Amino acid sequence: MKVLFLTIALRLFSILKAEESSPSEEQFEGTYFVKAMVTDNEFHGKKKPKEMSPLTITHLNDGDLEAKYTINKNGKCKEIKKILLKTNKPGLFSNDEGKHQVLIQKTSVRDHWIVFCESELHGTQIRFAQLVSPDAEENPQAFEEYKNFVSLKGFNAAKISIPTQAEACTPEHA
Repeated sequence: MKVLFLTIALRLFSILKAEESSPSEEQFEGTYFVKAMVTDNEFHGKKKPKEMSPLTITHLNDGDLEAKYTINKNGKCKEIKKILLKTNKPGLFSNDEGKHQVLIQKTSVRDHWIVFCESELHGTQIRFAQLVSPDAEENPQAFEEYKNFVSLKGFNAAKISIPTQAEACTPEHA
């Protein structure tokens, strides 16, 4: 029990220490690769994607964020764009009139973030967590923090998948 308490205390300390870093040093903005992903049920009624294009995050006015990525479905490229509205809780954003909650949390590893989403789709609760970084290289320390995070959120760590990095496609309307 003492070991568990010490582990949690050290983890919280590392997260709080990471939050003290200068905003210009580490701001969640730019292009990110999805390095790991876990969900507690099927991904939009289908199997989880085996490959994922980079995610582009842009800061908007008042602390809101724009998240964009592309998917190649049946040979056609489609751009997905979501506006994440800042809430009064640090790192928490909402989308679609509050139906989607997105928590963006730094890890203690520079440029590594965890994106945790809780949403409802067609009456079904969907939760997923991703480890993202602007660098496609593996980082064991960041991955270990991610595994601890998803375990604390109640995910089965055995269901973590490592997607292949796909090139972003260009939608026809671009």
